Amino acid sequence: MFFAVQRLLTDADLAYFYTDLLLNSPTTVKRAMDRQGIVKSTAYKYANELAELGVAEELDEYEDGAALWTAEPVVGTWETEAAEIVVSPVVIAVYGASTVDDDLEYFLERYGEATLLHAIVETDAYLQGEQTRRGLATALDVPSAAGIAVSQAIEAIIGRVSPVDPAFPDYSGDVHVRAIDDAPYTVDA
Repeated sequence: MFFAVQRLLTDADLAYFYTDLLLNSPTTVKRAMDRQGIVKSTAYKYANELAELGVAEELDEYEDGAALWTAEPVVGTWETEAAEIVVSPVVIAVYGASTVDDDLEYFLERYGEATLLHAIVETDAYLQGEQTRRGLATALDVPSAAGIAVSQAIEAIIGRVSPVDPAFPDYSGDVHVRAIDDAPYTVDA
């Protein structure tokens, strides 16, 4: 899984596709294309790369003539100079969402990957009642507005993705439904 984790954390578009596939499994590549607004060649390139990494699989089942695909939760560790970080679907989803969420994109460009990962940890602490949003900004050493904005974006993703993340508490009942609905990922009914 190391290579899968490494690849997903170096290609935000692939991470976004993986998260969409994971949340909607089983699903067709066509439906993933529609949800994400990407072209067929790109969608199949991502699906096949995820299969090569061992985190997605094309099933022998079909829907409307198209093969169903499924993705499995990826959990691994990533060592930084500061600490060892557990990388799971929530972390991958936040990184992937930086391609479509302006607040995450700005935060990532301005403060870097390490601070974005730290923001996930601090948002988890906020959801556990151990941190305020302003305290989160202070812990990240960023302006209050940036800390609040990124934590709200991350909170929505946590609410959406945590139910399928074996390494993260399920916060879907703790995050307001409107925040989850505003998350950059959709789940087909």
